[in-house]
Amino acid sequence: MIIFANDFDRPPPHFFDEMTKIILVLRHAQSAGKQSGQRDYDRVLTREGEVKASALGQKLKLGNYNIDLILSSDATRTRSTAELLNDTLDLSREKIQFKPELYDALMLEWMDQIHKLTGDVQSVILVGHNPSLSMLATSFHTTVIDLAPCELIGFEFNVDSWQEIKNSGKEILNIK
Repeated sequence: MIIFANDFDRPPPHFFDEMTKIILVLRHAQSAGKQSGQRDYDRVLTREGEVKASALGQKLKLGNYNIDLILSSDATRTRSTAELLNDTLDLSREKIQFKPELYDALMLEWMDQIHKLTGDVQSVILVGHNPSLSMLATSFHTTVIDLAPCELIGFEFNVDSWQEIKNSGKEILNIK
């Protein structure tokens, strides 16, 4: 089942199942090009990127998605994307983790981070960069995924623990 933005008026029942883990994979919002002398790590969001990240937070809030954790690269553009989402989601600061190792992380590092999640987390938003996040999403899907800036795709896994997640989840959400 795919839930699109226009379906946000009804809460999805599977988001409340305790035997289910939800992974929302989000590529950071649109960022400005690298300026002369600027590190890639320090690139900022464009105004359009800021607007889209805020709008995505609104859609998730209106859809009553219970988000337990945001796990993000600590690069400027991913940090800004996560913070703009959270302006609406209003998670406490300890529910947002910025990890430097996720900046250049390979897909396997993302999987490692997923496997380290604790049992009190039922749903997580992963905020990062391509190509790794698209590769991760592809590993959860049956087709190749190439995430656009600020595109979010969600997967449901019928497992008891995060350590059981390997691949092939059920796509439940796609917001472009």
